[in-house]
Amino acid sequence: MKSSYKLLILILVSALTLGAYGCMDQDRQSDSATASDSSSNGGSNTTSEYQLSSLDESHLNGNAPGLAIQMKYIQHWTHKLGLSVEANNTELVEFYHHELEEGAADLMATIKEYDGFPISDLVAAMLVPQIQAFETAEESSDWDQIRTAYSAIITSCNSCHVATDHGYIVVTEGFGNNPFNQDFTKK
Repeated sequence: MKSSYKLLILILVSALTLGAYGCMDQDRQSDSATASDSSSNGGSNTTSEYQLSSLDESHLNGNAPGLAIQMKYIQHWTHKLGLSVEANNTELVEFYHHELEEGAADLMATIKEYDGFPISDLVAAMLVPQIQAFETAEESSDWDQIRTAYSAIITSCNSCHVATDHGYIVVTEGFGNNPFNQDFTKK
C-alpha cells in the first residue's frame, strides 16, 4: 500500500511540474508572438516584451555582470566548497576552490569600485589571501586545516561586507540544511 501511495504522489507531482512548464512555454510563445506582431506592424511592445536573456547573461552582449550577479556566483561557489569540505570530498573541494578563484579574479577584473568602495582592491586584500591559504591547507590533506581555512574565507567575506557598509549580509559556512549559506536574522 505504501509503494502505490508513493507512486501516486510521484505521478501527481510530475503532472503538476510538466503542466507548469507547459504553461510557461505557452506564455513565452504568446509573448514572443505579441512582440513579433507589434514589431511587424512597426510598433514596439513596451509593456510585456519577453526577453530570453537573464541578468546572468548580461556579459553576452559585451557587458560584465554587475556586482550583485558576481557576488551571487561567489556565494554559490563558496557554499558548494563548504558542502564539499563538510563531505570530505577532495575532488569537489578542488573543483569548487578553482571556481571560487575564477570568480574572485573575474570580480577584480570587472568591478573596480562600487558606491565609492574599491571592490577590486578589497577582494585582492581580503579574499584572495584566504583563497590562497585555503589552497595550502588543501595541499596538506588535513581536513581540520581545510575547515579552518574555509572558515577564514567566510570571515573575509563578512569583513568585506562590513567594510562596504553591507554588514547586514552575513554569510555562513553553509553546513546543514540552509540552502543559502546566509544568516537571515536581523542584526
